[in-house]
Amino acid sequence: MRNTDQSSSLFWLVIGVGIALCSLKYGVGTLHEPGPGFITFFAGAILIVLSLFLFFFSFRDQKTLASLRSLWAGLEPGKVLYVMVLLITYNFLLKPVGFLFSTFLLLLLLFRIKGSYSLKTILLMSILVTVGSYIIFEIWLKAQLPKGILGF
Repeated sequence: MRNTDQSSSLFWLVIGVGIALCSLKYGVGTLHEPGPGFITFFAGAILIVLSLFLFFFSFRDQKTLASLRSLWAGLEPGKVLYVMVLLITYNFLLKPVGFLFSTFLLLLLLFRIKGSYSLKTILLMSILVTVGSYIIFEIWLKAQLPKGILGF
């Protein structure tokens, strides 16, 4: 297909149908007594509806067809790869190192990608977001965050 919206909408339509059909195996249940496949069935149904909207609306905007190459123009794939590596590393370090240190380090490196902040601002934002999320999840919501080897 020449229009990338049409081909991507068909891809997501197939994925949505697959999710909806697979969730029927587990049983959807009712609104008052939902079954194990309730949420996934409706997630698949929403994906089907959205992909159909995209498919039909892609015919309206034939003048603004964009090639796949133009969609990626101006983006920096190195930064995307860097963020993905950071998030994977964060996932592996979260339990052994602990929430506070690993989250602070992740935010420090993520804010550094932006490049327009001073080091002082990056440190302050990283500390504030880490402490704020610790207060919300550990103290207020009583979620058990990984303590790490240092115990905090």
